[in-house]
Amino acid sequence: MDNALTVGLIGCGQMGRALLGGFAECRGWLKEITLFDIEPAKARVLAEEYGARAVDSGYTLAEGADIVIVAVKPPQVKTVLKEIAPALNVDKVLVSVAAGVTLASIYECIDHGIPAVRVMPNVPCLIRQGVSCLSFSSSVADDKRQLVIELFSTVGLVEVIPEEYMDAVTAVSGSGPAFVFLVAEALTDAAVDIGLPRDLARRIVNQTLTGSALMMQETGEHPAVLRERVTSPGGTTIAGLKALESGGVRAAYFDAVRAAYNRAFKR
Repeated sequence: MDNALTVGLIGCGQMGRALLGGFAECRGWLKEITLFDIEPAKARVLAEEYGARAVDSGYTLAEGADIVIVAVKPPQVKTVLKEIAPALNVDKVLVSVAAGVTLASIYECIDHGIPAVRVMPNVPCLIRQGVSCLSFSSSVADDKRQLVIELFSTVGLVEVIPEEYMDAVTAVSGSGPAFVFLVAEALTDAAVDIGLPRDLARRIVNQTLTGSALMMQETGEHPAVLRERVTSPGGTTIAGLKALESGGVRAAYFDAVRAAYNRAFKR
């Protein structure tokens, strides 16, 4: 990536912080990171923490940035885009990370010649272990595509997808960390219920989840195959799995992902 680039981030909430935490680790790739938030104090705090620069308006940020990332809540996107539209041009790239906001709705607010990208990142971007799914408008040239891919690669896995899949990945990778955190919370509480000290329970649950995820990733084997390896006839694991199936855990995950998808689709 050209180390003369400036990346501007509008919105310093949870997702903005998650992206900034990763981007700031790769400052050798960038000339500068600029920040703007409707709450100026929030931008100033993050700027000081991550070595970025807070600016006084979205327009000022867009005017000076090569890549403009809009990381505000979905209902605020059109207001932000209308403010910054006069500062955008074909040499810049506009990136939206707002769930459910389509490229078509973005182009209702900005000129169709401006390169635009729709991205669904997730919270683990904060520790550079995230997933970012990208959909490009037709006006994004190959060199700019590569710039955006390389930028988001600094915070984890990047997948380029057709926009029609975006609501589905929002439900899975966007909402998925919360579903996994709930599993960790439930396993920890269950461990405490059977007598383990909470600190010990939390440590072994966290490492069990981490190790299991890495095992799936490194072996490339189907989760069902790996599950069967842990499941001995008449053993403790099959007893626990039977209880989970009786409790409808599989159906509950189907329902959770469908509910998240429906919410993203209806935005």
